[in-house]
Amino acid sequence: MEISYRSGGNSALWSGGVQRVYLFFGEEDRLKYEAVEALIAYAVEKENQDFDLERLDASTAGADTILSSAGQIPFMATKRVTLVRGMEGWRDRNKQGECERLAEGIAKLGDTACLILVAAAEEEEGKRKTAVTVKLDNAAKKFGAVVICEGLKGEALAKWVSERVRHYGKKITPAASLKLVQAAGEEMTLLENEILKLVCYMGEDAQIDERAVSEVTSTSPEDEFFATVDAICKKQTDLSLKLLAELHRYDPKPQAVAGKLLALIGRQFRMLWQAKFLSGKRVPPRSVRQLPPELASELPTESNIVQLAFKAGDLFTMSEKFSWDSLTRAFELLLFCDLANKGNTTDEVSIFGNDPTINLQLLVVAISALR
Repeated sequence: MEISYRSGGNSALWSGGVQRVYLFFGEEDRLKYEAVEALIAYAVEKENQDFDLERLDASTAGADTILSSAGQIPFMATKRVTLVRGMEGWRDRNKQGECERLAEGIAKLGDTACLILVAAAEEEEGKRKTAVTVKLDNAAKKFGAVVICEGLKGEALAKWVSERVRHYGKKITPAASLKLVQAAGEEMTLLENEILKLVCYMGEDAQIDERAVSEVTSTSPEDEFFATVDAICKKQTDLSLKLLAELHRYDPKPQAVAGKLLALIGRQFRMLWQAKFLSGKRVPPRSVRQLPPELASELPTESNIVQLAFKAGDLFTMSEKFSWDSLTRAFELLLFCDLANKGNTTDEVSIFGNDPTINLQLLVVAISALR
C-alpha cells in the first residue's frame, strides 16, 4: 500500500497492524523523523528497545546484513524493528543488485519483522516517481507500505507550527504562526529550531504573539517584500514608501526589486478580487475552505484564495478598501508600471518614466489614491 503521511497522522501507519516493511521517502525529512520515531515507539516498548531495535546505515550495511537483522526473532517485544537510514544512496545504478536482493528478501520476512527503510530527500525530491528503485518500491507496497512525506505548505504548515508549540507547553496566535513561517521559511527543521528559540525566549509567558516572533526571528528579504505588499494593499502610503526604500538594501538592482514586487502585488490583488467576489456572494471568510462547487469553479486555479484560507479574514478586510472600478484600475497601473520599467513609455503610461525606483513610488501613491 501507499500512505501520504501528514503530521500528527501517526495512526495511519499502523491502522491495519504494524507492517513487515515501511519505505519512507519524500521532500520533508523532518516528517520522516517524526513518523519513524512514532512508529518505533508503537511497535517496541521503550524498555525493550535495547533488545529488539537495531539501527543501521545503508552506506555500510548491505542487503544481507539488513535482512539478517530484520529476520531475527524478537527477544522481549512482539516485533523486531530494524531501522535503515541512507537508502537514497541505493538509487545509484551500482546498487541495483543490492536492491534486488533486499526486495526478494522482504517477501520472506516473518510477521514479527518490522523493517523501516528511510531515503533522505535529495535535489528535486518532489518530482521523484520512485522512492529507491521500482523493484524495491513494489516489494514494500506489496508486503507493507511506501510512505510519502511531502513538504507542508500554507495553512497545514502553520497548523504544524501550532502543534509543535503546544508540544512544548506554549500557545501561539494564528497571526504569529503565519509570521514565523514567513520569517523562517517552509523547511520544517529550521522552523523547529525557531520554535525552540521562541519557547526559551518566552520564559513563563504562555502565549507567543507577533511581537515575540519579530524579536526572536531575524528579518529576511522575503519578510520585507510581503510586508511591503500588505502595506500597499492597505493603502498605508507612508509605511509603503518606507518599506520600499528598505527593499533596495537587499538587492541594489532596481529592475530586480521592481519585477519581484510587481509580481507579488499582482498576486495579492488577484486574491483581493476573489475576496470581494466571495464577499458579494455573502460567503464569510471562515467558509473559504469549503466553498460550494458552483462558487469554487468560478475562481482561478492559480493564486486561488482557498490556498491561503488562513489569510481570508485579512484579504476580505483589505478588499473593502477598493471598489470594483478601483480594483480594475489597480491592475491597469501594475501593467503600465511594468511596461514603463521595460522601456515602453507611451501616453497611456505617462505617469511612469524610465526609473524603476521612482515608478514604484508613483505606483504606491497611485494605488493609495484609488477609491
